Amino acid sequence: MPLDQVDVDQEFPNEKNMGFFDHIDELRSRLLKIAYILLISTILAFTVVEYIFDWVVMSPFQPDFWGYQFFCKAGRTFMGNDVLCWDPPKLSMQSMQVQGQFISAFKISLVTGLVASFPLIINQLWLFVKPALSKKEVKRTRRSLFVVSLLFFTGVFFAYFLLVPVATNFLLSYTLSDEITNIITISSVTGFVSFMSLATGLVFELPVLIYILASIGLVSSGFLKKYWRYAAVFVFLIAGIATPSPDVFSQLLLGFPLMSLYVLGIFIAKRVEKRKEKALNDEE
Repeated sequence: MPLDQVDVDQEFPNEKNMGFFDHIDELRSRLLKIAYILLISTILAFTVVEYIFDWVVMSPFQPDFWGYQFFCKAGRTFMGNDVLCWDPPKLSMQSMQVQGQFISAFKISLVTGLVASFPLIINQLWLFVKPALSKKEVKRTRRSLFVVSLLFFTGVFFAYFLLVPVATNFLLSYTLSDEITNIITISSVTGFVSFMSLATGLVFELPVLIYILASIGLVSSGFLKKYWRYAAVFVFLIAGIATPSPDVFSQLLLGFPLMSLYVLGIFIAKRVEKRKEKALNDEE
């Protein structure tokens, strides 16, 4: 057996002699498992969907919600007044379709199942690429699975507890004319809360994206430092998309944490470069 083959086998012990269609079958198997995980979690969420709607979806529209209390205390502490003490507008919802409430219940269950099973879904994706990783990469990426899930949940909770109250307070308080009455549908409320939470959870994965791009050599710490102004514009653009509310406060509330994650990404890229440099020195 050639020496170079021995080195490959030692470095990639999980790699199999898989052809193209073998990889396709493996991908199909992982996607099916993800579908089963999502299906089971959605069904479980559907069994308690009434409680999820009352205690989770509708909580940001209650005066005693944690987010409102946080902003009120922050305003009194740092500004010395009650300018940030808001009372959410009264919300009266309607269902405009025969199947409206059932569809909303299904969407709530699906989103809840997706959030709850996110670590399991990420683990299945990691298991798909694991055979192509070296021993060091397997250890490194296994530890990073926790970080990926942590960033996602941090983004979801950040949006739910802070962004949603700000955005809903602005949107429901804004009036174009006194002659216009807001008719809020249940689908718009559930869609609004779900979109903001999921979108923010995904954009909080920015350090992970930078890590991947730095690992394959597409970006460097110097590149990220040089073009940070363009990145700031892009970050606040993403913040504007993730927060459908047009008020500046909610966009800034998301934009500044994203910029902090971008700065963290610079340090991550620098660490990746040092690791690559050390690996090259060891080979020499």
